[in-house]
Amino acid sequence: MIVCSCNVFSDHQVRSLVAKEERRHRMSEVYACLGCSAQCGRCAHAIKRIMDERAGPVHANASMH
Repeated sequence: MIVCSCNVFSDHQVRSLVAKEERRHRMSEVYACLGCSAQCGRCAHAIKRIMDERAGPVHANASMH
């Protein structure tokens, strides 16, 4: 699904990007890695949700140790 209409990138692209590294990306890094920058900002919530999904299990496991 298209997440960003201004820059035309999908949720798959964001998920692939955040899955590559253990550390959490900054929002600006996500845009930069996809070769663009924030425009209208409507996609920010979707990107944050994707990053939170990725970070969820990592943070849950960290609190168990």
